Amino acid sequence: MSLMPTVTQPTLYRIHPVSFRDGNGDGVGDVHGMVAALPYLKTLSVDGLVLPHELSAQAAAAVAAQGLGLWYCDGQSLVRHSAVRQQYVRSRLALEVVPFSIELLVEVLHARRTTLTDSLWSTGDADQPRVVSHWGQGNLRSADAFLTLLAMLPAPVCLYQGEELGLPHAAGLLDPLGAQTPMPWHEAPEQVTAGEIHWYQQVAIEHRALAISRQQHDNQSTLRYCQSLLALRRLPVIQHGELSAVSQKNGVVRLLITHQDQCLEALINLQPYTQAAAPSEATLPLAWQHGAQQEGHQWVLAGFASAIFTRNVNCESRGVTHG
Repeated sequence: MSLMPTVTQPTLYRIHPVSFRDGNGDGVGDVHGMVAALPYLKTLSVDGLVLPHELSAQAAAAVAAQGLGLWYCDGQSLVRHSAVRQQYVRSRLALEVVPFSIELLVEVLHARRTTLTDSLWSTGDADQPRVVSHWGQGNLRSADAFLTLLAMLPAPVCLYQGEELGLPHAAGLLDPLGAQTPMPWHEAPEQVTAGEIHWYQQVAIEHRALAISRQQHDNQSTLRYCQSLLALRRLPVIQHGELSAVSQKNGVVRLLITHQDQCLEALINLQPYTQAAAPSEATLPLAWQHGAQQEGHQWVLAGFASAIFTRNVNCESRGVTHG
């Protein structure tokens, strides 16, 4: 029986193996380290991994045992290696919105609105500046907004390793190695085993405070927020819906996704300051929110905050609160 995920719009996770996790203590990422990290990736609610080369049969079996699919780079495409070969043309959202502006972002999304599912939407990889530094101009809070934007697209999406932590670029934006620094699994030296010390010493100083060991115990962290977002992507309205409308006002981007009698509306503040915003479909008593507050019939979104509303045709709302 296959354990491969059957979601319509998968959430993939792109790994740069040599900088992901060290499994043998030599300071270089390897397959053993990646396999050891599979439980972490499972809790992240991703559906598959994107790798630059094929794994051994044993490693591939370990990935499948966690219910994760495998995808490999094949020129300008990503190919899924399973019983059904599925292929996406690589579409890097970050490259299509260069130089970054909110107006250009909305223009690109609107132009692709009816063909979102034809491409894999990704904000970065090992050879591109990290999105927090490239789009968010280094403001660490911007990670939550850009993760919301990516996660709410009714399309196959891909996170590059470390985006779930909100990592900034670790060097000048023109230096690709700034996106290839080792993943920060531990924050402090006392958390590191003898076999991991060489790896820890190579982790960028600015990344240590954003380490997984710290964020996984903080309910308000970017990592925990990303886990909730990716779990929300399992809703049928995202898995089977379409982007019916996309617009922006004063830097607050609005996405409206519909499927049969359901709709989901996301309000995402891509500015660093607080703004008022309200859902267009209805003022609902419950919403899935992050950094947002309700004032009367309006929502006030803090800088880089989001509010996500769901409803069906009989105006019932459902959701949970966050933040």
